[in-house]
Amino acid sequence: MIKIITVVAFLVIGLYGNVQASDRYKPQSNLSLLRSLERGYMIIGTTHTNDVNDLQLVDIERLFNELNPTLVLLEGGYWPDKMTKAEAVKCCGEMAFLQFLAKQNDVKVTTWEGDSLSEAKFVLEQFDEESLKVFYLLRQAPQLLNNTGLAEATNKMTKLLGQSGFPATEYQLHAKPHSIAELDIMLSTMVGKPMSWVEFTSATIFDQQLSTLEFSRFQAIKHRVNEFRDNSAIKKVKSALNNNERIMFVGGGLHFMPVMNAIMQ
Repeated sequence: MIKIITVVAFLVIGLYGNVQASDRYKPQSNLSLLRSLERGYMIIGTTHTNDVNDLQLVDIERLFNELNPTLVLLEGGYWPDKMTKAEAVKCCGEMAFLQFLAKQNDVKVTTWEGDSLSEAKFVLEQFDEESLKVFYLLRQAPQLLNNTGLAEATNKMTKLLGQSGFPATEYQLHAKPHSIAELDIMLSTMVGKPMSWVEFTSATIFDQQLSTLEFSRFQAIKHRVNEFRDNSAIKKVKSALNNNERIMFVGGGLHFMPVMNAIMQ
């Protein structure tokens, strides 16, 4: 019997075979989708959003109901539980929204991310500890600076720089920087021009900076991090399929193609 897989990526890329009658929902947004109800999976790539009116959320809920999954695999670890869909989205975007749907329907939820220490060891095979720590801190900066005053954001960053902060506890990175001043000095030295972490006010700015020549080292670290994360995602999806789970996998659009390619092989 020919397996039927429908692929939608931003626009409809194409259909592999005829669409099954049960593959009835056509997404309204620009999310990316690889699905096979016969094999029991949906691989979804999103543009991260905190907009409660984003059509991606409509699509995610409809697709969730279409698949009726037994397992949801989320990006970014585990998200805070909220009382309503709107609260989940405002807090933590489409990942928390899907976690809300899963828990409302008694569906198992876990992360497709690998463990942080293994990720750090993987990256440190090619990069130094100080560069990696600065990368993680800059990646965190937009979240700290979002909808808060500079004083509060600075206080939060100061805590992250300490021994109880996430680079030290999650990734076991104990190298410099250990203070705000040290962070800015090291950042400026690494990119060859005066810069401060407070300039990273959004994920878009973070990505734009990493695309410049000065930030090429950080861009290379990002690629290495994503290589580890994609490998983890692929292993977890394949393992779940081998265990006859009906899987709904959701990740940012950057992770869609590697997972899609591995599933279609």
